[in-house]
Amino acid sequence: MRLIARFVIVSLLLLVVACARFGGPLSGAQEPTRPTTQAIGPPQLFYCPDCQLVEVTGIVDGDTIDTSIGRVRFFGVDTPERGDRCFAEATDFTRLLVGRQVRLEDGPRLEDSFGRRLAYVYDPFGNSIDVQLVARGFATAWTRDGQHRDVLVGLEESARGSQIGCLWSDFDPNGDREIGYDPFGPDRDCGDFSTWNQANDFFVAAGGPQNDPHRLDGDSDGVPCESLR
Repeated sequence: MRLIARFVIVSLLLLVVACARFGGPLSGAQEPTRPTTQAIGPPQLFYCPDCQLVEVTGIVDGDTIDTSIGRVRFFGVDTPERGDRCFAEATDFTRLLVGRQVRLEDGPRLEDSFGRRLAYVYDPFGNSIDVQLVARGFATAWTRDGQHRDVLVGLEESARGSQIGCLWSDFDPNGDREIGYDPFGPDRDCGDFSTWNQANDFFVAAGGPQNDPHRLDGDSDGVPCESLR
């Protein structure tokens, strides 16, 4: 009987050790969980939680940031340039997304023609900032190359078709142009705009009130398209 009792005790001890070693129910171990995402926007289509982590030292514009390793140009997107419609909105959205740190993923080219580092950019949790800029209508997708090109192009088409965000909220889905128009393009009149704010933005971008090549300010009082107010 003693021999049997000893055998039972030894067996139980071996079972406890095995469970503790291999993560069985007696060890109290839990499966690792993904950090809570802080992404703003659509469900992420690609992640990079282990990419290089760098400090953010400044925001240049919607697709360019300064970091602890130098200036970084987002590989996958283009945002409006200074003076263009939606420049401020895109820059502010990027500032909101990047915070104090970002992760960088190399694309097929490491530098642009200005010597800036090119990289896909992610927040510290690995959520793509390129994805969020395009899907929320603050950027267009870079179409020439890049391993994530097709995903970003698809997101731009979706945002454009659904008239999402600053870039596409005034887009005519049945036409081939933005209602915002190019201020240095073909001649426009007040009937081309649906709101006074659109007309005024266009008027200022074209050089108004000092210069009014589209003749939107008929009485030269500095206020264009008063019929829309």
